[in-house]
Amino acid sequence: MKSVRFPTAVPFCLWLACLCLSATPATAAYVTGNDLLRECASHKSVNVESCMHYVAGVIDYQFMLQSLGTEPAVDFCLPRQLPLDKAAVAVAVYLEKNPQLGPFIAAPSVAMALSSAYPCARSTPHKKHHRHHR
Repeated sequence: MKSVRFPTAVPFCLWLACLCLSATPATAAYVTGNDLLRECASHKSVNVESCMHYVAGVIDYQFMLQSLGTEPAVDFCLPRQLPLDKAAVAVAVYLEKNPQLGPFIAAPSVAMALSSAYPCARSTPHKKHHRHHR
């Protein structure tokens, strides 16, 4: 086993210490409703795409839950050919109309927005509603 020479180890340790001390503090690892609305309402295409991808992630997660037979607490049924940008617009409009949701995690607000815009048909005891995937 080779030992690290002192002259090599000291600069590395100093560099590592400086890196750790100069690092910016970690930010929250989630997107708030305000964050999402800011992305959706942006004039920069990269931000709008970020908004649409976030909405798509929530939709994909919802569909995964549905495919496993798990009934989500907030359910929505999207039209078969709904473009993603229209779903994102529905979410942005919902967030604008419900500013009290802004400081909270955006994912539940996305589900509530889509449920409001695209509710599932009420199912009868013998007939379960059909969910459309994108």
